[in-house]
Amino acid sequence: MSLVAWIGTKGAHGASTSGLAVASVWPSDRKVLFAELDPAGGDLAARFGLAPDPGLVQLGAGFRHAVSGEEVWSHTQTLPGGVPALIGPPSAQQGHALGQLWAHLGPVLGGLPHADVIADCGRLEPSSPALEIVRHAHLVLMVARPTLEGVAHLQARLAAPLGDAPVGIVLIGDRPYAAAEVEAAVGVKVVGVLAHDPRAAAMLNGEPGSPSALNRSALVRSARDLAAIIAGVARAQHHAATRRVPTPEVERDLALAAGERQ
Repeated sequence: MSLVAWIGTKGAHGASTSGLAVASVWPSDRKVLFAELDPAGGDLAARFGLAPDPGLVQLGAGFRHAVSGEEVWSHTQTLPGGVPALIGPPSAQQGHALGQLWAHLGPVLGGLPHADVIADCGRLEPSSPALEIVRHAHLVLMVARPTLEGVAHLQARLAAPLGDAPVGIVLIGDRPYAAAEVEAAVGVKVVGVLAHDPRAAAMLNGEPGSPSALNRSALVRSARDLAAIIAGVARAQHHAATRRVPTPEVERDLALAAGERQ
């Protein structure tokens, strides 16, 4: 269905957690896969006490010349909150050792039948193999904090090419700068703002707490709104790519989605 590349920026602490929050409240009429594709190493296995296999490393070990959607699903695990996840490598050494799997994985995730994929690509350094994933994304989302430093890092990252997909911004928190101020500074639409809610983020990452309290938290409520917007924009871009609709029409949908947020 659609592939959303989720990219952190320097100083955007909690970028991966925010992606997981969005995946956990993805629209119920659509299946979602959270793919931990940060070549620097993933945290999900350690955070939730999971075995690293099945996961991306095991998928890479069996890779020869191609990979299928069925193989991707067979290497996933279900997180405690119920979200299916492709567990990433625990170290940068293992991440970079996956070699040609990165180039083959992008189009598979971008065309995974009956499912949307949120691909946590980490900070996406210029030499990152996860760039192969981003090239096949239907939507690229940059995650940042609305601080002076956060906006500066966002500007620097947006100056580098990110492929042909529409790019939007997700902010963690709304202080000291509002979404409109960040948009004006970087020239890219803010798709949504996730609440800065450390307690809910800790529970989402496996710390003890009340499920009902987590469901009512500001983080989950803002993630639910954002998930609906992202799913709609990604679906529109997927259809546009299939029909070869000009990109400006998708950019219009992204702008409209950002307008609905305000």
